[in-house]
Amino acid sequence: MSEETRGPSDTGTSTESGGAAPAARRPDRPPAPLRKNADFIRLWVGAGISQFGTRVGMTAFPLLTLYLTGSAMHAGLVGFAASLPNFVVQLPAGALVDRWDRRRLMLWCDILGALSIASVAVAVALGHVWLPHLMAAAFLEGTRGIVVDLGERASVRQVVPAGHLPAALAQNEARGQAMGLLGQPSAGGLLAVAAWLPFATTALASSVAAVCVALMRGNRGVRAGSRARPLHTDIREGITWLWRHRVARFLVALFAGCNFAFQILMLTVMVIIQQSGRSPVFVALVTGCGGLGGLAGALAAPRLRRRFGLRPVFLTGCAAWTLITPLVAWVRHPAGLAVILTATTLIVGALSVTAWVFQVQNTPDELQGRVNGTARFLASGANSLGALSGGFLLASVGAGPTGLVVCGVMLLVTAVVLSGRRTLAEPADSL
Repeated sequence: MSEETRGPSDTGTSTESGGAAPAARRPDRPPAPLRKNADFIRLWVGAGISQFGTRVGMTAFPLLTLYLTGSAMHAGLVGFAASLPNFVVQLPAGALVDRWDRRRLMLWCDILGALSIASVAVAVALGHVWLPHLMAAAFLEGTRGIVVDLGERASVRQVVPAGHLPAALAQNEARGQAMGLLGQPSAGGLLAVAAWLPFATTALASSVAAVCVALMRGNRGVRAGSRARPLHTDIREGITWLWRHRVARFLVALFAGCNFAFQILMLTVMVIIQQSGRSPVFVALVTGCGGLGGLAGALAAPRLRRRFGLRPVFLTGCAAWTLITPLVAWVRHPAGLAVILTATTLIVGALSVTAWVFQVQNTPDELQGRVNGTARFLASGANSLGALSGGFLLASVGAGPTGLVVCGVMLLVTAVVLSGRRTLAEPADSL
């Protein structure tokens, strides 16, 4: 891998005054394991706590609105405000992550996010809830989650040696799956105890995350002259790099298709359970099993990549997904749906980490935020389009035919992987 992939343990050993031999020429010593990497642990714990708070807060916002107002339209407005940053913040946030000091940016986002959502907790506790206030706070919380996530993704390579990067990214992805499993049901439970409690919990999580980030030693300086340039110039550089890098562009296109199919699949599973007359508890149990599958897939990804390589992992995963999804057209029992969803999310988790490791290892450090932001922007668009298409299909033709449509989408994705065998087979350093 190139020089850019080295961690701080590789770069922080320059020649000292007095003629000492450069550290790079000293006998190589294996880097400390991740569990002894203090900066990685602080980053991992802080970002994990921040993700938990975001999941709790983002789930609680529309629930609180529906609970207090009884209006589905108001709940939809708050939900729209919470998801809007995925479309209007991703690209500029990626540019700012590359332009500014990443540690300080994450720190201030957590501090300001804690203050913003704490104001909601206070307003709810005092009984002074105002819809525009909820919408503004939901938008800010969504923005904070995006910036912190992009900042963490860009910072991992600075605190982890190159040899530990796949394991570190797999642990990050597994942590994200775990926070999703814990955060969404926690929001409902906390809301049942007290309406203000989910927001106080999110504010506390943001505060703890800020402390963890503040304790990190590493800093990322501003690029020379970057602040003098228009922001759209920086954004365009990230988009251009992603477009010109064949493998990265190919992987983003694959994930757009996978995200589109997965959103339809998730909605189909929920509709099948609801139409069978079962309680929402079964929806939570089935989706929880899906989270466990994603956790297992993320942890298995580095080993699969080392043993089989990029193309076999993607080809096998997409082909298996294609064979699994038609079962949704016939399976109606929650246990069977849980098995289907668990198998699918296991594949998604493995593919996600495999692609993420490749992108982080091959993207120049000064472009990490922008390339990640562009990829997330495209993935968010595919998610939204999938949810919209899934709702239309389910209302028009029902769950069975919709499951077959998902199968058709994944068959197309698998065909794309087959057609790109030369692209995925080429070594990264030659691109």
